[in-house]
Amino acid sequence: MTDISLIELELCKPAPFIFGENGHVAVTDGETVWIVVVTQEAMMATANPPDASLKRLARYARHYRDMAAAASRRGEDYNGKVWIFEKDVLAFPKARSFERPGRHGRQPTRVADKTGIRP
Repeated sequence: MTDISLIELELCKPAPFIFGENGHVAVTDGETVWIVVVTQEAMMATANPPDASLKRLARYARHYRDMAAAASRRGEDYNGKVWIFEKDVLAFPKARSFERPGRHGRQPTRVADKTGIRP
């Protein structure tokens, strides 16, 4: 167990990858590297539509990093790994970019065409 309560984690190499059913993201505090293991179910619960792909893992890597930092502060890091489960995703505050419709939960703005008439 490592105390990183005052340390900010950053993504590092290797790039996110899928091994078996789970995603893996490397994070560091500048001295130590941890592997964040994101279960298939956690990736599927992150956003709609449910998906457990490398694209999803890479897109939400910073969100998983933040979840790993919170888990580590609670003492939930084991042997250089932090596990992110579906229950963790469901309990963690979602980032604004996950919301629908439109960006930040707003309806998309309508733009006038070349004639100046709004659709």
